[in-house]
Amino acid sequence: MKKILLKLSGESLGKSGVETRSLERTANEIAQASKSASIAIVIGGGNIWRFRDNKNLTSLPRIESDYLGMLATVFNATTLKAALKKMKVRVETFSTVTAPKEIIKPYQISAVQKFLTKKGVVILAGGTGKPFVTTDSGAALRAKELKCDLLVKATNVNGVFNKNPRDNKNAKLLKALDYKTVLQKKFGVMDLKAFQILAKNKIPISIFNFAKKGLLKKAVEGKNVGSLITS
Repeated sequence: MKKILLKLSGESLGKSGVETRSLERTANEIAQASKSASIAIVIGGGNIWRFRDNKNLTSLPRIESDYLGMLATVFNATTLKAALKKMKVRVETFSTVTAPKEIIKPYQISAVQKFLTKKGVVILAGGTGKPFVTTDSGAALRAKELKCDLLVKATNVNGVFNKNPRDNKNAKLLKALDYKTVLQKKFGVMDLKAFQILAKNKIPISIFNFAKKGLLKKAVEGKNVGSLITS
């Protein structure tokens, strides 16, 4: 069975908190894609809390702020699971941080791998379970641990460009790249540590615009719908 790691931002569920329209739209995209492969989702928590958005709260130590961000991903995983279950998708949630067992299971590689032997969706909360590390690194580690065939990163741009498309109208979309080029050109694809993990383990990376309907399903099926980075 083909296994895909989907890196999904918290903002895919809403700009501030969880918004019904965004949640249902995201769940529907995942439900359609799950018909083609088993999908493990590493979800972010930026729609609720992340350190860099709350730096001015100087009374709160960085470590505690990061753990609040991890708990935000548990919140997102739980609400996304509910939406997928309503759509009759086979789905389960796991967390690297301690949370009530009534809503989410503790992360165990063997348990997740067993679930993914059949078509379905697992939602992985808590990132790496450690502070000072982004969910990008969590996604790269999970892709390695679960022996995924592809990491799909859902973004708000069409892929990787040779220039910042927001500042340059003549920026060119780069459809195919290799790890070496991305490192040399310093394209901000993912956190450097996360990217190095994927490059070392030769896990391809597909980057595309999640706002465009149906592209996730095509990416899961192996089509290049944005930028594809390989060895």
